Amino acid sequence: MEETIVLLSREGQTRILGLSLLERLILYGQKAGLRKFWLYSEQPGLARQVLEKLRSDRRFSPEKMELAIWTPENIPQAGSEKNGNSHVLVLEDKLVVHPDFFTSIVRASGQEPGQDLILVNPNGSSAGGRSGRVGAFLVNRERIGNLLPALMSSTGTGSDGLEKPGDSISTGSLEVDCPFAVRIDGPGEARQAEKLLLETGRKPVDGYITRVWFRPISLRLTRHLIRWGLTPNQISLIVLAVELLSVYLILKGRYGSMALGSFLFLVASVIDCCDGENARLTCRVSRFGTIFDISADAFLYVTFFTALPLGLYRGTSSEAWLYVGAFGWLSMVGFYLQMIHYARRAGIGFNIVPIAREIETSIHDPDFQTWADRLASRIAFIYRRDFFTTLAFVLIALGGARLLAIMVSFFAFLEAVYFGSWSRRQLRKKALNKLQPA
Repeated sequence: MEETIVLLSREGQTRILGLSLLERLILYGQKAGLRKFWLYSEQPGLARQVLEKLRSDRRFSPEKMELAIWTPENIPQAGSEKNGNSHVLVLEDKLVVHPDFFTSIVRASGQEPGQDLILVNPNGSSAGGRSGRVGAFLVNRERIGNLLPALMSSTGTGSDGLEKPGDSISTGSLEVDCPFAVRIDGPGEARQAEKLLLETGRKPVDGYITRVWFRPISLRLTRHLIRWGLTPNQISLIVLAVELLSVYLILKGRYGSMALGSFLFLVASVIDCCDGENARLTCRVSRFGTIFDISADAFLYVTFFTALPLGLYRGTSSEAWLYVGAFGWLSMVGFYLQMIHYARRAGIGFNIVPIAREIETSIHDPDFQTWADRLASRIAFIYRRDFFTTLAFVLIALGGARLLAIMVSFFAFLEAVYFGSWSRRQLRKKALNKLQPA
C-alpha cells in the first residue's frame, strides 16, 4: 500500500500544534512509507488551492512524495490503473491520528477482508465524532467511483454515518492497533486531539526525572513555542544562549552567581526537551538539527563542568581546583573523541545517538558480562542529562560545589576509561561478525 486518497474539506485546514489536519495526515503517512496522495474534492478549486499551498512547503516537495488531484472525471481511469481486487486507503482530512496509525494500517492490510468498503477501526482508541465513525476506509479500486461521493457526504443515514451505498456494495471492518484516532467535528474534539498529540512528543527512552518532571513542563512550553512560530533550531539557539549565560555565572565563583548559574543549567535542560518535541510534533526532524543538538549538548556539557573548577579557583584562589578542572576536562574530551572515532569506525557517521542505546543493550550480550559492564549498566543513569543537571543544581544550591567538581572529574575519567574498553571490544565483535559466513 503506497497511495492514499484524502477527502478534502474546509475543516481540514484547521491547525493544531503548527500543522493543519491535512498536513499532519500526509506527513505521518509519508513517514510510514506512503508515497502518493490523491486530493479529492467536489468543491470547485479547493483541491487546486490546497495543492498549491502544500507545494510551497519543503516538507511536501516532489522529491519526498507525489501529490495529485483526483477529480470525478479521472476516477474510472485511475481506479483501473492497478489490480482491481486491491484496496485504496481513503481518509477524511479532518482526522487526527497517532504517528503509528499508518504503520498499523499497512501491517494489518495484509489481512484485510474482501469487501468493497472496509471501515478502519482503531482498537481501543479515542475515536469519535458526532457521526460515530473515525473517517478511515479501505475501498476496492473497482468501486471507488461509486463510493467516493457517498464517503464525501456529511449527512449519512446508516449507523456508521454513511449513506447506504447500495445492495451491490459489500461492507466490512478492519481493526488496527492504534493509541488514538479522533475525527474533528468541533472545538471539543480539537482540544482532545491537541492533548493526545502533545503526549506523542515524549520519547520512550526518557529517564525517570525527564519522564516525571521535565516532560510535563516542556510539553506545555512546547505548545506555546509552536504557536509563536519557533522552529526546533531556533529553540536550540535559545538553549545555547541560556547555557552560555549559566557558564558565565559559574565562572564568577561567588555562591549566589554559581547557584543562579546551576539553576539556568537546569532550566536549559528542560527547554532542551522542547526542540525535539517541536520537531516531532511539526514533522521537522532533520539530520542537521540532530547533529547540531548533539554537538551543542556535548560542547556545553564540557564547558559547564570546566567552568565549575575555574569558578572555584576564582572564589578560593586555590590552584588545586585548576588541576581538578584540567583532569576532568581531559577526561571529557577524551571520551567524546573516542565516541567520534567509534561512530566512524562503526559506520554510523557523526550520529552518536545510537551509541548510548548500544551500551545500554550490550549488558544482555554474553560478550559484555564483566564486573565493569555490570557496574556500568547500573550507574548509566548518572550520565543522563536530566540527572546530572538536577544533581548539579541541588549540590551547588546546598553549598556543595566543591564536592560536585571532584565527582565530575572522577566519573568523567571512569566514563572515558570504560568507553575505551567497551568500544574496542564492540569493534572487534563487529569485525568478527563480518567475517562469519552467511
